[in-house]
Amino acid sequence: MKYFRKALTIGVVLAACMSASAQEQELPVGVVGPFTGPTARIGQDIRNGTEMAIQDATAAGELPVVVDGTPQRLKLVWVDDESSPEKAVKAFQSAVANSDIKLLLNGWHGSVGLALIDIVDSYKMLSFGNLAAPEDIANKINEKHYTHWFKGWPAPRSMSGLYVDAVEDFIAAGKWTPSNKVAAIVVEDSDWGRTWGDAILAALQSKGWDVVSRDVVKADESEFSALLTTYRAKNASFVAFSMNSPASAAAFVKQFYNTGLKALLAADGLGWSSEWYQMTGEASDYVISMDSPRVITDQQREWSQRYHAAYGSDPAPASAGHAYDYTRMLIKGLKAAGTLDRAKLSEALLNQEYRGVWQFYAFAKTAGDHAISPYEVKAGPFMEGFSFPMVQYLGGEAKVVWPEKYRQAEFSAPGE
Repeated sequence: MKYFRKALTIGVVLAACMSASAQEQELPVGVVGPFTGPTARIGQDIRNGTEMAIQDATAAGELPVVVDGTPQRLKLVWVDDESSPEKAVKAFQSAVANSDIKLLLNGWHGSVGLALIDIVDSYKMLSFGNLAAPEDIANKINEKHYTHWFKGWPAPRSMSGLYVDAVEDFIAAGKWTPSNKVAAIVVEDSDWGRTWGDAILAALQSKGWDVVSRDVVKADESEFSALLTTYRAKNASFVAFSMNSPASAAAFVKQFYNTGLKALLAADGLGWSSEWYQMTGEASDYVISMDSPRVITDQQREWSQRYHAAYGSDPAPASAGHAYDYTRMLIKGLKAAGTLDRAKLSEALLNQEYRGVWQFYAFAKTAGDHAISPYEVKAGPFMEGFSFPMVQYLGGEAKVVWPEKYRQAEFSAPGE
């Protein structure tokens, strides 16, 4: 009888486990990114970061998550925008029709975000952590009172002006003495590029800089010699660009170097690829950038080492790191809400504050609360809001040179 009872107990436990396992369901979540096309390297980083988050959440016991009374594991559905707004819309509609996605996660391009924000609302779906930054997205949220689009990157005017603050600090501290205050700006032809350019133009002019050229180029442009010759003729001492394509950013840096222009170069977007040095070599020496989180804390170092071990390359924190953090944050939001009801899930995410590996994340409830609109991630100092330190590239390394509190190396003026 004793053995019978023991066997019966084991049988009941196994049956219960099998029953619980059988009740688990898959929750299809669409992950947006440029998985093919001119910025596919960034897409791969987004994919890696998202997958790593799922693995870590599972190991931490955060998955499966109970949603509407049922334990659910996230099934990732890759929504390939191919760096094209039109293709993004088609890929999203295909993911809805063929994979029955319930949520949208991550994303990169501003133009893609603008193309998706309205149509995602029409499907009564929620998008979380999309890194599309243009202010036009914040304006849509304000004008249409959207509550479904969690904008995961602050508007450019909250960020690009910091380049000018840093440069002015270098000048005031005697670390750089430019021959004049003549500047040139070049941006890609995208919503991100244009708004970034407008913001840094205003910041430069407010500090007495004469911006002699503001140029817009194709998103995949690779020939900049004519522009750089013009900047040299106008004796520009500061040149700033923003480009999403790693190939375009690297091409500009190399041609800038070959032109021999005696200016400080701010290369926004160069750090979005972990292979920046392989693509630029010594041409990247003395270039500054403030486009990405940087490895500062022990937690970030440990995460980066695990990423390298898993994927055989260094992470690009702007894409891989943010994708990781927003995926973990979404899972916590699902747990807090306990439902896919859009209003309830939106409220749970809006009320959540999350200290991730790379940022401290909180979404504004009103416009003006460190954000252009509600549902935009709040900008703020390191680990108090969304922000990046400035690095300077030198000898194949990117070291933080500003702000002073997190400085890893002294800023070196170009030509030293």
